[in-house]
Amino acid sequence: MISSLRRLGVAVAFLAAPFSALGSADTDTNTPRDIWHGAIAQQYAELSHASERLEASATRFCQAPDESLKQRLESDWLGAYQAWQAVRFVQFGPIEQNSRGWQLQFWPDRKNLVGSKVEGWLRADTTPTAEDIASDSVAIQGFPAIEYLLYDDAMSDRPLGEPAMCGLLQAISTHLVDTSSALERDWQAFGMHYRDTPRYTETTLANAIQAIETLEQKRLGEPMGLQGTPANRYLAEAWRSGNSIRLVESTLEGLRTGFLPGLSTLLREADAVPLAETFRDQLDKTLAKASDLPSGLTTSLDDQAFRDLQSLYLNIGQLNYLLGTEIAAELGLVRGFNSSDGD
Repeated sequence: MISSLRRLGVAVAFLAAPFSALGSADTDTNTPRDIWHGAIAQQYAELSHASERLEASATRFCQAPDESLKQRLESDWLGAYQAWQAVRFVQFGPIEQNSRGWQLQFWPDRKNLVGSKVEGWLRADTTPTAEDIASDSVAIQGFPAIEYLLYDDAMSDRPLGEPAMCGLLQAISTHLVDTSSALERDWQAFGMHYRDTPRYTETTLANAIQAIETLEQKRLGEPMGLQGTPANRYLAEAWRSGNSIRLVESTLEGLRTGFLPGLSTLLREADAVPLAETFRDQLDKTLAKASDLPSGLTTSLDDQAFRDLQSLYLNIGQLNYLLGTEIAAELGLVRGFNSSDGD
Protein backbone atom coordinates (compact mmCIF):
# COMPACT_ATOMS: atom_id res chain seq x y z
CA MET A 1 0.00 0.00 0.00
CA ILE A 2 1.12 3.55 -0.62
CA SER A 3 2.22 5.18 2.61
CA SER A 4 0.35 8.12 4.06
CA LEU A 5 1.07 11.22 2.03
CA ARG A 6 2.81 14.26 3.39
CA ARG A 7 1.07 17.47 2.35
CA LEU A 8 3.15 19.20 -0.29
CA GLY A 9 2.01 21.83 -2.76
CA VAL A 10 2.93 22.25 -6.37
CA ALA A 11 1.60 24.44 -9.15
CA VAL A 12 -0.21 22.50 -11.84
CA ALA A 13 1.74 24.52 -14.39
CA PHE A 14 4.92 22.62 -13.50
CA LEU A 15 5.18 20.98 -16.90
CA ALA A 16 7.48 23.54 -18.46
CA ALA A 17 9.73 23.82 -15.40
CA PRO A 18 12.61 21.64 -14.23
CA PHE A 19 11.68 19.47 -11.28
CA SER A 20 14.38 21.10 -9.17
CA ALA A 21 12.70 24.46 -9.67
CA LEU A 22 9.57 23.30 -7.91
CA GLY A 23 11.03 23.17 -4.44
CA SER A 24 9.80 26.67 -3.73
CA ALA A 25 6.18 25.95 -4.64
CA ASP A 26 3.56 26.84 -2.05
CA THR A 27 3.66 24.16 0.62
CA ASP A 28 0.91 22.70 2.78
CA THR A 29 -1.74 23.39 0.16
CA ASN A 30 -1.97 20.71 -2.56
CA THR A 31 -1.75 16.96 -2.25
CA PRO A 32 -1.49 14.77 -5.35
CA ARG A 33 -5.24 14.16 -5.14
CA ASP A 34 -5.89 17.91 -4.93
CA ILE A 35 -3.90 18.37 -8.13
CA TRP A 36 -5.49 15.42 -9.90
CA HIS A 37 -8.99 16.53 -9.02
CA GLY A 38 -8.43 20.04 -10.36
CA ALA A 39 -6.76 18.86 -13.57
CA ILE A 40 -9.44 16.26 -14.27
CA ALA A 41 -12.15 18.83 -13.57
CA GLN A 42 -10.69 20.99 -16.33
CA GLN A 43 -10.68 18.02 -18.69
CA TYR A 44 -14.33 17.21 -17.97
CA ALA A 45 -15.20 20.88 -18.49
CA GLU A 46 -13.51 20.83 -21.90
CA LEU A 47 -15.39 17.64 -22.82
CA SER A 48 -18.65 19.34 -21.89
CA HIS A 49 -17.84 22.49 -23.87
CA ALA A 50 -16.63 20.50 -26.89
CA SER A 51 -19.83 18.44 -26.86
CA GLU A 52 -21.86 21.65 -26.83
CA ARG A 53 -19.91 22.87 -29.87
CA LEU A 54 -20.66 19.59 -31.61
CA GLU A 55 -24.37 19.90 -30.85
CA ALA A 56 -24.41 23.47 -32.14
CA SER A 57 -22.64 22.41 -35.34
CA ALA A 58 -25.16 19.62 -35.90
CA THR A 59 -28.02 22.09 -35.47
CA ARG A 60 -26.50 24.62 -37.87
CA PHE A 61 -25.82 21.99 -40.49
CA CYS A 62 -29.30 20.50 -40.30
CA GLN A 63 -30.93 23.92 -40.60
CA ALA A 64 -29.06 24.70 -43.83
CA PRO A 65 -26.93 21.78 -45.06
CA ASP A 66 -23.86 22.70 -47.09
CA GLU A 67 -20.30 21.45 -47.48
CA SER A 68 -18.63 24.09 -45.32
CA LEU A 69 -20.99 23.41 -42.43
CA LYS A 70 -20.43 19.68 -42.85
CA GLN A 71 -16.68 20.21 -42.60
CA ARG A 72 -17.21 22.26 -39.43
CA LEU A 73 -19.41 19.47 -38.08
CA GLU A 74 -16.71 16.89 -38.78
CA SER A 75 -14.11 19.08 -37.09
CA ASP A 76 -16.26 19.60 -34.01
CA TRP A 77 -17.06 15.88 -33.85
CA LEU A 78 -13.35 15.08 -33.80
CA GLY A 79 -12.61 17.82 -31.28
CA ALA A 80 -15.22 16.49 -28.86
CA TYR A 81 -14.06 12.90 -29.39
CA GLN A 82 -10.49 13.99 -28.62
CA ALA A 83 -11.65 15.79 -25.49
CA TRP A 84 -13.12 12.49 -24.30
CA GLN A 85 -9.87 10.68 -25.03
CA ALA A 86 -7.97 13.18 -22.88
CA VAL A 87 -9.92 12.24 -19.76
CA ARG A 88 -10.66 8.64 -20.69
CA PHE A 89 -7.96 7.35 -18.33
CA VAL A 90 -10.34 8.13 -15.44
CA GLN A 91 -12.51 5.02 -15.07
CA PHE A 92 -13.77 5.55 -11.53
CA GLY A 93 -16.20 7.89 -9.85
CA PRO A 94 -18.99 9.53 -11.88
CA ILE A 95 -17.92 7.89 -15.14
CA GLU A 96 -19.00 4.53 -13.69
CA GLN A 97 -22.61 5.64 -13.27
CA ASN A 98 -24.97 4.24 -15.91
CA SER A 99 -22.02 2.99 -18.01
CA ARG A 100 -21.21 6.56 -19.05
CA GLY A 101 -17.86 5.58 -20.53
CA TRP A 102 -19.60 3.10 -22.82
CA GLN A 103 -22.23 5.69 -23.64
CA LEU A 104 -19.53 8.04 -24.89
CA GLN A 105 -17.64 5.35 -26.79
CA PHE A 106 -18.85 1.87 -27.56
CA TRP A 107 -15.59 0.09 -28.37
CA PRO A 108 -14.44 -2.50 -29.22
CA ASP A 109 -17.31 -3.23 -31.58
CA ARG A 110 -16.43 -6.60 -33.08
CA LYS A 111 -20.01 -7.29 -34.24
CA ASN A 112 -20.70 -3.85 -35.74
CA LEU A 113 -23.45 -3.15 -33.26
CA VAL A 114 -22.96 0.56 -33.86
CA GLY A 115 -23.80 0.13 -37.53
CA SER A 116 -26.79 -2.09 -36.78
CA LYS A 117 -28.23 0.40 -34.33
CA VAL A 118 -27.73 3.37 -36.65
CA GLU A 119 -29.33 1.53 -39.56
CA GLY A 120 -32.23 0.48 -37.37
CA TRP A 121 -33.02 4.05 -36.36
CA LEU A 122 -32.73 5.26 -39.95
CA ARG A 123 -35.42 2.74 -40.92
CA ALA A 124 -37.70 3.78 -38.05
CA ASP A 125 -41.00 5.52 -38.72
CA THR A 126 -40.28 8.26 -36.18
CA THR A 127 -37.35 10.59 -35.61
CA PRO A 128 -35.63 9.81 -32.29
CA THR A 129 -35.33 12.29 -29.47
CA ALA A 130 -32.42 12.53 -27.07
CA GLU A 131 -34.60 10.69 -24.57
CA ASP A 132 -35.07 7.85 -27.07
CA ILE A 133 -31.31 7.61 -27.50
CA ALA A 134 -30.76 7.68 -23.74
CA SER A 135 -33.08 4.72 -23.26
CA ASP A 136 -31.53 2.67 -26.06
CA SER A 137 -28.28 0.70 -26.26
CA VAL A 138 -24.90 2.31 -25.56
CA ALA A 139 -23.97 1.37 -29.14
CA ILE A 140 -26.11 4.26 -30.46
CA GLN A 141 -25.29 6.85 -27.80
CA GLY A 142 -21.77 8.05 -28.49
CA PHE A 143 -19.08 9.34 -30.80
CA PRO A 144 -18.77 6.13 -32.88
CA ALA A 145 -22.45 6.35 -33.89
CA ILE A 146 -21.94 9.88 -35.21
CA GLU A 147 -18.77 8.71 -36.97
CA TYR A 148 -20.87 6.06 -38.72
CA LEU A 149 -23.28 8.73 -39.98
CA LEU A 150 -20.43 10.94 -41.17
CA TYR A 151 -18.00 8.44 -42.65
CA ASP A 152 -19.25 4.90 -43.17
CA ASP A 153 -19.37 3.68 -46.76
CA ALA A 154 -22.96 2.56 -46.21
CA MET A 155 -23.90 6.23 -45.81
CA SER A 156 -22.25 7.40 -49.02
CA ASP A 157 -25.51 7.34 -50.98
CA ARG A 158 -27.55 9.06 -48.27
CA PRO A 159 -27.29 12.84 -47.92
CA LEU A 160 -26.43 13.72 -44.34
CA GLY A 161 -28.94 16.56 -44.53
CA GLU A 162 -31.96 14.33 -45.11
CA PRO A 163 -34.47 14.36 -42.23
CA ALA A 164 -33.80 10.86 -40.89
CA MET A 165 -30.02 11.36 -40.89
CA CYS A 166 -30.20 14.81 -39.32
CA GLY A 167 -32.75 13.76 -36.75
CA LEU A 168 -30.55 10.94 -35.53
CA LEU A 169 -27.42 13.11 -35.64
CA GLN A 170 -29.04 15.79 -33.49
CA ALA A 171 -30.50 13.32 -30.99
CA ILE A 172 -27.12 11.66 -30.44
CA SER A 173 -25.27 14.96 -30.16
CA THR A 174 -27.77 16.22 -27.58
CA HIS A 175 -27.36 13.01 -25.60
CA LEU A 176 -23.58 13.57 -25.64
CA VAL A 177 -24.13 17.04 -24.18
CA ASP A 178 -26.38 15.61 -21.48
CA THR A 179 -23.81 12.94 -20.56
CA SER A 180 -20.74 15.17 -20.60
CA SER A 181 -22.38 18.01 -18.66
CA ALA A 182 -23.50 15.51 -16.02
CA LEU A 183 -19.92 14.22 -15.79
CA GLU A 184 -18.57 17.73 -15.30
CA ARG A 185 -21.12 18.50 -12.59
CA ASP A 186 -20.77 15.15 -10.81
CA TRP A 187 -16.96 15.25 -10.80
CA GLN A 188 -17.10 18.56 -8.96
CA ALA A 189 -19.53 17.09 -6.43
CA PHE A 190 -17.23 14.06 -6.08
CA GLY A 191 -14.29 16.31 -5.16
CA MET A 192 -14.38 16.30 -1.36
CA HIS A 193 -14.80 12.53 -1.18
CA TYR A 194 -11.99 12.02 -3.72
CA ARG A 195 -9.56 14.38 -1.99
CA ASP A 196 -10.30 13.01 1.49
CA THR A 197 -10.08 9.30 0.62
CA PRO A 198 -6.49 7.97 0.53
CA ARG A 199 -7.32 4.89 -1.54
CA TYR A 200 -8.07 7.10 -4.54
CA THR A 201 -4.34 7.72 -4.88
CA GLU A 202 -3.85 4.07 -5.75
CA THR A 203 -7.02 4.05 -7.85
CA THR A 204 -5.81 6.98 -9.94
CA LEU A 205 -2.42 5.36 -10.46
CA ALA A 206 -4.00 2.03 -11.42
CA ASN A 207 -6.31 3.75 -13.90
CA ALA A 208 -3.40 5.49 -15.61
CA ILE A 209 -1.50 2.21 -15.83
CA GLN A 210 -4.54 0.51 -17.34
CA ALA A 211 -4.96 3.34 -19.85
CA ILE A 212 -1.38 2.94 -21.08
CA GLU A 213 -1.71 -0.85 -21.22
CA THR A 214 -4.87 -0.46 -23.29
CA LEU A 215 -3.06 1.92 -25.63
CA GLU A 216 -0.27 -0.58 -26.14
CA GLN A 217 -2.18 -3.83 -26.32
CA LYS A 218 -5.68 -3.08 -27.62
CA ARG A 219 -5.67 0.30 -29.32
CA LEU A 220 -2.42 -0.29 -31.25
CA GLY A 221 -1.19 -3.84 -30.73
CA GLU A 222 -4.31 -5.76 -31.76
CA PRO A 223 -5.14 -3.77 -34.93
CA MET A 224 -1.48 -3.90 -35.98
CA GLY A 225 -1.26 -7.66 -35.45
CA LEU A 226 1.27 -7.39 -32.62
CA GLN A 227 -0.72 -9.31 -29.99
CA GLY A 228 -0.64 -12.78 -31.48
CA THR A 229 -3.49 -12.36 -33.97
CA PRO A 230 -3.50 -11.15 -37.59
CA ALA A 231 -3.55 -7.42 -38.27
CA ASN A 232 -7.07 -6.04 -38.61
CA ARG A 233 -7.61 -2.31 -39.02
CA TYR A 234 -11.31 -2.73 -38.19
CA LEU A 235 -10.30 -3.37 -34.60
CA ALA A 236 -8.94 0.17 -34.33
CA GLU A 237 -10.88 3.10 -32.97
CA ALA A 238 -12.10 5.70 -35.45
CA TRP A 239 -11.07 3.56 -38.43
CA ARG A 240 -13.96 4.87 -40.51
CA SER A 241 -12.74 8.47 -40.28
CA GLY A 242 -9.04 7.57 -40.31
CA ASN A 243 -8.38 9.25 -36.95
CA SER A 244 -7.09 6.36 -34.86
CA ILE A 245 -3.73 7.99 -34.14
CA ARG A 246 -5.25 11.37 -33.35
CA LEU A 247 -7.23 9.68 -30.58
CA VAL A 248 -4.07 7.98 -29.28
CA GLU A 249 -2.32 11.35 -29.31
CA SER A 250 -5.18 12.91 -27.33
CA THR A 251 -4.97 10.20 -24.68
CA LEU A 252 -1.25 10.82 -24.28
CA GLU A 253 -1.84 14.56 -24.03
CA GLY A 254 -4.55 13.94 -21.46
CA LEU A 255 -2.14 11.89 -19.34
CA ARG A 256 0.40 14.70 -19.59
CA THR A 257 -1.99 17.41 -18.43
CA GLY A 258 -4.37 15.45 -16.21
CA PHE A 259 -2.22 12.76 -14.59
CA LEU A 260 1.46 13.76 -14.71
CA PRO A 261 1.21 16.79 -12.37
CA GLY A 262 -0.13 14.77 -9.44
CA LEU A 263 2.20 11.86 -10.17
CA SER A 264 5.22 14.16 -10.08
CA THR A 265 4.23 15.48 -6.65
CA LEU A 266 3.71 11.94 -5.41
CA LEU A 267 7.16 10.85 -6.62
CA ARG A 268 8.78 13.95 -5.17
CA GLU A 269 7.31 13.05 -1.80
CA ALA A 270 8.82 9.58 -2.21
CA ASP A 271 12.25 11.12 -2.97
CA ALA A 272 12.06 9.68 -6.49
CA VAL A 273 12.47 12.85 -8.56
CA PRO A 274 14.75 11.15 -11.16
CA LEU A 275 12.03 8.59 -11.84
CA ALA A 276 9.49 11.38 -12.28
CA GLU A 277 11.79 13.11 -14.76
CA THR A 278 12.35 9.88 -16.69
CA PHE A 279 8.61 9.28 -17.00
CA ARG A 280 7.95 12.87 -18.04
CA ASP A 281 10.66 12.74 -20.70
CA GLN A 282 9.37 9.43 -22.08
CA LEU A 283 5.81 10.75 -22.17
CA ASP A 284 6.92 13.87 -24.03
CA LYS A 285 8.93 11.74 -26.47
CA THR A 286 5.98 9.44 -27.10
CA LEU A 287 3.58 12.33 -27.55
CA ALA A 288 5.92 13.98 -30.06
CA LYS A 289 6.16 10.70 -31.98
CA ALA A 290 2.37 10.38 -32.13
CA SER A 291 1.89 13.96 -33.28
CA ASP A 292 4.31 13.42 -36.18
CA LEU A 293 2.37 10.43 -37.55
CA PRO A 294 -0.49 10.47 -40.07
CA SER A 295 -3.93 10.39 -38.48
CA GLY A 296 -4.88 6.89 -39.63
CA LEU A 297 -3.60 3.42 -38.82
CA THR A 298 -2.01 1.25 -41.49
CA THR A 299 -1.63 -2.51 -41.15
CA SER A 300 0.63 -3.12 -44.16
CA LEU A 301 3.85 -4.70 -42.93
CA ASP A 302 5.79 -3.33 -45.91
CA ASP A 303 4.67 0.23 -45.37
CA GLN A 304 7.04 2.81 -43.86
CA ALA A 305 4.02 4.18 -42.01
CA PHE A 306 3.64 0.80 -40.32
CA ARG A 307 7.26 0.91 -39.19
CA ASP A 308 6.65 4.37 -37.78
CA LEU A 309 3.64 2.99 -35.93
CA GLN A 310 5.83 0.23 -34.53
CA SER A 311 8.11 2.92 -33.14
CA LEU A 312 5.14 4.57 -31.43
CA TYR A 313 4.05 1.16 -30.12
CA LEU A 314 7.51 0.58 -28.61
CA ASN A 315 7.53 4.02 -27.02
CA ILE A 316 4.16 3.36 -25.41
CA GLY A 317 5.51 0.01 -24.22
CA GLN A 318 8.34 1.86 -22.50
CA LEU A 319 5.81 4.16 -20.84
CA ASN A 320 3.91 1.11 -19.69
CA TYR A 321 7.07 -0.38 -18.18
CA LEU A 322 8.04 2.83 -16.40
CA LEU A 323 4.64 3.42 -14.82
CA GLY A 324 3.41 -0.15 -14.36
CA THR A 325 6.69 -1.63 -13.13
CA GLU A 326 9.26 0.90 -11.92
CA ILE A 327 6.97 3.60 -10.54
CA ALA A 328 4.45 1.11 -9.21
CA ALA A 329 7.25 -0.67 -7.34
CA GLU A 330 8.67 2.59 -6.01
CA LEU A 331 5.26 3.55 -4.61
CA GLY A 332 4.37 0.07 -3.37
CA LEU A 333 1.36 -0.26 -5.64
CA VAL A 334 -0.03 -3.80 -5.63
CA ARG A 335 -2.04 -4.46 -8.75
CA GLY A 336 -4.85 -6.95 -9.07
CA PHE A 337 -7.35 -8.07 -11.65
CA ASN A 338 -8.91 -5.23 -13.63
CA SER A 339 -12.61 -5.81 -14.13
CA SER A 340 -12.74 -3.24 -16.93
CA ASP A 341 -10.57 -5.37 -19.18
CA GLY A 342 -13.00 -5.64 -22.07
CA ASP A 343 -13.83 -8.93 -23.61
